[in-house]
Amino acid sequence: MVHNALMFDHPEKVVVTGPFFLSHRSWRGGGLNLAPRPPWFVTNRTALTTARRLTAHATDGSPRRLPGIIASALLG
Repeated sequence: MVHNALMFDHPEKVVVTGPFFLSHRSWRGGGLNLAPRPPWFVTNRTALTTARRLTAHATDGSPRRLPGIIASALLG
């Protein structure tokens, strides 16, 4: 078994088809989605800022840091 993250006992075979482009950039294909670009993508412009803000949030857990993290992630 490969990629059985939920550890199902007897997974069934599933075939999924779809367009060959990232779903969060699907506005080119006619859809509109505002999902942020993952910070590990090379083309993410705010990856360093987002990572620093996430690290600062992980150290103290303050909810006041969340708006900055969300803003940085959406601008990426």
